[in-house]
Amino acid sequence: MNCEIYEKNMKKIRNKYPNWADFIENKKYTTDYTIYVESDCAYDGSTIFRVSHEGKILYLNGKYNPAYAGKDWLKQIEKIDDFATVIIIGIHDGIHIKNILKEVKPTNNILVYEPSIEIFLKALQEVDLTFLFEENIPVGIIVDGINEKEMQSYLYTMINYDSMTMLKIYLSDNYHKLFPKKVKEFVDSVKKYAFDIEKNWNTVVRYTNVNAENVFTNCKYMYNGYSIGSLENIVPKDVPTIVVSAGPSLNRNILDLKDAVGKANIIATDTAMKPLLNAGIIPNFFVVVDGLKPGTLFEHKDISKVPMVTMNAISTAPMKIHKGKKFFYASDCALENEIMQNAYEKDPQTVIIPSLASGGSVANSAFSLGIYMGSETIILVGQDLAMTGNKTHADGTFQEKMDSIDINSEEYFEIEAIDGGKVLTRLDFKMYLEWFEDQIKERSDIRVIDATEGGAKIHGSEVMSLKEAIRKCCKKQFSVKYRVSRIPQMLGNVGKEEILKIFEQSPKKLMEVHKKSISGVHQYEKLEKLARKKQYTRSELEKLIKQIGKTNKYMENDYMAQVVNDSLKGIELTMRPSIYHTKEDEKDEMLDIAQNGKFMMQAMAYAADELMELAKKTMVSFSEKTRIKQRKRESIHGTKL
Repeated sequence: MNCEIYEKNMKKIRNKYPNWADFIENKKYTTDYTIYVESDCAYDGSTIFRVSHEGKILYLNGKYNPAYAGKDWLKQIEKIDDFATVIIIGIHDGIHIKNILKEVKPTNNILVYEPSIEIFLKALQEVDLTFLFEENIPVGIIVDGINEKEMQSYLYTMINYDSMTMLKIYLSDNYHKLFPKKVKEFVDSVKKYAFDIEKNWNTVVRYTNVNAENVFTNCKYMYNGYSIGSLENIVPKDVPTIVVSAGPSLNRNILDLKDAVGKANIIATDTAMKPLLNAGIIPNFFVVVDGLKPGTLFEHKDISKVPMVTMNAISTAPMKIHKGKKFFYASDCALENEIMQNAYEKDPQTVIIPSLASGGSVANSAFSLGIYMGSETIILVGQDLAMTGNKTHADGTFQEKMDSIDINSEEYFEIEAIDGGKVLTRLDFKMYLEWFEDQIKERSDIRVIDATEGGAKIHGSEVMSLKEAIRKCCKKQFSVKYRVSRIPQMLGNVGKEEILKIFEQSPKKLMEVHKKSISGVHQYEKLEKLARKKQYTRSELEKLIKQIGKTNKYMENDYMAQVVNDSLKGIELTMRPSIYHTKEDEKDEMLDIAQNGKFMMQAMAYAADELMELAKKTMVSFSEKTRIKQRKRESIHGTKL
């Protein structure tokens, strides 16, 4: 061991990762005695490593010309784009990492993964790795046996939708032969993370095309609506919340829920409503989160007896069909934020709309609502998260008799079942399952009982039958319905006046966005012409950039411009990765910026026009009808209300 090098490395580690230093110096790690690492001398005199593992004896970075390590790879990829993330598998002598770092820019992220703690410890003893632990370089390090649990955090920090198409992975020589399983698992984790990002963005794209129509049509229900803020802690801690989902197993124990009525806070997911109502069970609430949920799920004579927990961005059909109380949670919509901010500024008695934590599914949201309402025990029913009986949902939801699915598709894979065996699930269900498990770990004060009689096992929950869960936990009579009946609407008369004003001004605001967008088109056209000119003055460019900056600032800060922009997310997201591919020539880059900017401004102008007609049909129409009703009431009572 080279004591001088080791101490230099450890000094840097102590400064940047003090926990690592303690971990290494106190030998808290576990080593694999089947891996034997020796240092050797390459022909050029540099230190290299020879590794023996499972009958293989292999050199890392080669014995003949290790100084060239990584350079062939750099030639093959030709270029590392600005803002790209580079993943390097293998640390050992660090020569390849140094060569790669010479080619990266401050905007790049570097993630280094070492699957062998034995190699890492040997490297600390033999080679100078201090460059990896400098404070000012964007390098993240994962070493199996030290901090492998931080991998997801690093991926979250370093890879996003914009950068994932530019991702570069360098695999050190012979690592795939020495550690095939670990390398594959790591690469699979990166692929899965990228897939999840793409899936989430695709969900955004899927909804944004209808988002504006949903919001413009649905925001009128805020006028006489309620906020989930009024539901906070209205349920006693010892009264459980039963979250009823529409997994296939619901058909087995749905009738048992009758014994819980009046003794529990029953929250249903949207798809569970028809089966419950057909069974004669009236839940206390039902939750909707989907911007594309079909109206057929809500076509039941008793649907309006149950308060709906909703947001402005859900599909319009359930909002129209449901005539009962609507409790709103935040939808992260600029129009909604403007309404509530104006209402609260004029009337502090306005009940704000809080957000509702969700892992992506309506059941996740219902779970969060139950905790928010005060219950310390949550009982899950119909939460299969799997293809129980080769079905996705209970009978009586989307169809009277749900069809069996083709389980031979690659979409489905096995996970642990609630009864200890195996059950098939799919990726989105698995994500919802992991969210539940994370919540259970984080909320040790909440007892979670899984009374789902089939499907996937939710680790951390108590498994029991629904009958037993009701017998043990539902002992106290409590009327959620009575408490809800005494909750005031979220807007008073002053707040209601503010919402009508915003509705009435919406066409004017959209016309303003349209005009600003047209100005932006002209500005980017000028930039395009400037980029094509052989010569231009710096003052010409600076003046134009200032104008464009002013227009873009308006688009970012004006609430109606944000609404218009949100309706174009599908277009914007397809363009975003290309924005980060910089050109070598300044004029080419300027031309790209001009063309992309012009395209987006043209789209903004077009969308503003489209939304203007929608605003007149929805918000303005509602305001006009409401004003007529107000005048009629005033004429009857002889005074202004």
